[in-house]
Amino acid sequence: MISRQSGFRYGAAGALMLIVAGCTAIPQPEAPPPPPRPVAPAPTPAPLPTPASGWEDRAVDAGAWRYDAGSRTAAFVPTGSANPLLSMTCSGGGIRMTSALAGNVSLRTSAGTDQIRFDGGSANLASRDPRLDRIAFSRGRFALETPGGGALTLPVQSEIGRVIEDCR
Repeated sequence: MISRQSGFRYGAAGALMLIVAGCTAIPQPEAPPPPPRPVAPAPTPAPLPTPASGWEDRAVDAGAWRYDAGSRTAAFVPTGSANPLLSMTCSGGGIRMTSALAGNVSLRTSAGTDQIRFDGGSANLASRDPRLDRIAFSRGRFALETPGGGALTLPVQSEIGRVIEDCR
């Protein structure tokens, strides 16, 4: 008797498995994908304008700004030299700029171009002169150019702003 019951159980379990296996979903064919849309070719980008060769593209003179709190002076000293190319000293109610430049010198900053008159190697600017702010806030560099072709291209660093603020 025991053998008949186990045979029935196995037979019923096998039949039940065949019935369950037959109940799987019948795969339906997928809808065909929509035809690809025509893609318009990307427009050719316009060439970038070539930068104008100017003071912004020149290399900055090698050296460093130094600040002396005692004399309230910021001086740009070239690498390997003790003599500054440009010094800015607070004297009285203004800034005295000293350099080897002479005559009408063009000051070029990111804000535009101005003129500074150097007499005997120095120029005096009032402490509130907007040209000083243009130098201090120029983007990375400023230039002083003489009509004869002499030029200084100097980095803008905090020493410049410090001497200007000390004088105000």
